[in-house]
Amino acid sequence: MNNTQDKRYLQLAAEAVHDKLPDHHGFILMAVPFEGGDGRLKYISSLKREDAITVLKEWLINCGHKEDWMKHIK
Repeated sequence: MNNTQDKRYLQLAAEAVHDKLPDHHGFILMAVPFEGGDGRLKYISSLKREDAITVLKEWLINCGHKEDWMKHIK
């Protein structure tokens, strides 16, 4: 898939997600090919980049607080 195709399928998926969310909710949508392709994570979000990073850090900390690799993240 090329960049144009990646952007298009993410835009279509983001529209579908946005249409299903209640008011005043945002989203981060991540996709990565299981096999083939470049193996890179692709994402789209309705949040500002800084806010998305903060939300992802909070999620990682809450999900992985018992794992050693998470103890240094603040």
